[in-house]
Amino acid sequence: MQTSNDMRAARFVAGVGSVVALCILGDSLMYSILPLAAPELGIALPLVGVLLSANRLIRLLSNSWAGALFERWGPRRPFTAATVLSLLTTSLYMVGSVFGLFLVARAGWGIAWSALRQGGYTAVWTGSGRVKGRLTGLLWGLVRFGSASSVLVGGVIFDNYGYRAAVGVIAGVTALAMPVALTLPWDKMTPHADGPQRTPGVASLRAGWRDVIVNPARRSLTLAGMTGHLVNGIVLSTTSLFLAARLADGAQFGLLGVGALSGLMLGTRWMSDMVLGPAFGYLSDRIGQPNTALMLALVYAVAMVGVVALPTGLAVAALLLVFICDGGIYIAVSAAATGAALRAPSPHQFVAVFTTATDGGSALGPLLAFSLAQAVGLPTLYLVGGALVLVMVAAYWRTARVSTA
Repeated sequence: MQTSNDMRAARFVAGVGSVVALCILGDSLMYSILPLAAPELGIALPLVGVLLSANRLIRLLSNSWAGALFERWGPRRPFTAATVLSLLTTSLYMVGSVFGLFLVARAGWGIAWSALRQGGYTAVWTGSGRVKGRLTGLLWGLVRFGSASSVLVGGVIFDNYGYRAAVGVIAGVTALAMPVALTLPWDKMTPHADGPQRTPGVASLRAGWRDVIVNPARRSLTLAGMTGHLVNGIVLSTTSLFLAARLADGAQFGLLGVGALSGLMLGTRWMSDMVLGPAFGYLSDRIGQPNTALMLALVYAVAMVGVVALPTGLAVAALLLVFICDGGIYIAVSAAATGAALRAPSPHQFVAVFTTATDGGSALGPLLAFSLAQAVGLPTLYLVGGALVLVMVAAYWRTARVSTA
């Protein structure tokens, strides 16, 4: 950090990131324990996919709502309201046996997340251009730390005390976000002079979609990002079921039960963004984002074969490698999207299109996962997913070699 203003921005981003990290605890926990608790709650597995996708589907609409609210009212009121909403939705997870109420809670969380994420971007904009990357890393590092902590701690509580105890503890910790959110100095922190311009309207958004469709480089990049999020959603939402199938009923992996081991796997995915993100970013700067993404996609596909074919201990190690590579692909493709946006006719609208496409992939992943798993089995689903990621990243790599996004 170079100046006192940048230091103030870093402290502000840390505060905002802490609130978001606390708010995301309940959502992250659901990916670890809801598939395991579904029989106890009386929820069929295909409906688990619906629940895990509902928050992402609503975001396809609520992202634009959040932007409009932030422009009209400023960040304080929408961000604080989103914090309250996240606490309410996490608390509602305890009444998981009522499917309709659970679905409302998941959709409510999606709306809250749109505003929380918008608040995160707004906080990053308070820093100067030379520290935007570091502020972004700080923000998402804190958020990923929250996700990882939730699945690890929540998984242990679930194994020992059950579903409602795990959700109750996580909801109690989420409540700590409220005093922090109320004390954030939004009024004293304004966007830096080199921050973003006002978001264009609906006509420009349509033009952004048209540009992505007709431009081969931006189209292949967007499809690679969407596919990565789609397969990531499938794997994340079925990890606990895969581990339960590989381990004997009631067996332990070392000292860990299925819930805790699933939490460890999911925690690795989120922690890899925090710990290895800078290294992946540095690598992509050195050898290029397309080369980095392709290299990681190759390892990803091979590791997915290992997940299916290797003995249990090695399969778990291969699954860890899958999650680490997924984090690296996310960093490389996101960095490429940032550069592509600057070369697009409307940078803001390319980012809007890219994020909406990846949100759509994330939403479809859990929605398709359980139905497809019942139809073809998890091993086949994982192998096809790994191959699909490799094919789409390779298509992006090939297009990037012959054209400039």
